[in-house]
Amino acid sequence: MHSADFPWRPLGRLLVEDGVLTHLQLERSLAEQRRSGRLLGQVLVAQGHVTGVDLARALARQHGVEVRAERSADATVEREDRLAPHDSWRSLGMLLSEKGLVAPAALQRALADQRRQPDRRLGEILVQGGFLSAPTLAAVLAEQHGVSVEAKLVAVAAAPAPDTRGPAFAVFAVDGPSAERREVCATSNLLDAADAACDYVDERLPWAVEIERSENGRAEVVWTYSAERAAAAASTSKSLVETYGFDPTRWGS
Repeated sequence: MHSADFPWRPLGRLLVEDGVLTHLQLERSLAEQRRSGRLLGQVLVAQGHVTGVDLARALARQHGVEVRAERSADATVEREDRLAPHDSWRSLGMLLSEKGLVAPAALQRALADQRRQPDRRLGEILVQGGFLSAPTLAAVLAEQHGVSVEAKLVAVAAAPAPDTRGPAFAVFAVDGPSAERREVCATSNLLDAADAACDYVDERLPWAVEIERSENGRAEVVWTYSAERAAAAASTSKSLVETYGFDPTRWGS
């Protein structure tokens, strides 16, 4: 599945084209959105024009992902959807980060991919890369629009294959002997990671820095720096004159 198969369309137009919403209902909802300042998705659900699942499906399709609701015999989807408290809008990346649903390195890599390919949506990149499931993406997108979907969502298409475009490299600062690590940056290029690591060492003089390579769920440290080793190397690289006060190789000549 690729973004070419799911060209981006405004939410309202997508719902109308799918037959979920009429043009008149959309116009009334847009008027209410302008009046209240609320997000269109929340207005549509509050007015009863669409269910939370309808909204989640449409938002997922904007990101090139297909999902459906799995109905149970004793409950309907409509009763499981509810409005979330109206809050300030947050980006998809911010929501995923706050909820801990995507690792920081994976999110940075997806955002970098999106900058290189602006026609692709962040959700599509994360799902196709295997960093996020389609149902989770749909639920978070609905929450972004002020609607909580408590029905069980399942992916229509098969699970995406792991990303095979290459490894990701993350730079970590190590804070003292406790070995507690903080991620500094992430990139898909080792040379960029090395440049960032060297710049960090020059500017911050950290206790240690590591570059971690991750691919297909596996991670390994491929480069390390420590202030202790750097000091030891510097001392051994002193000239003989600096160390002894004279050149012993010329003694007795």
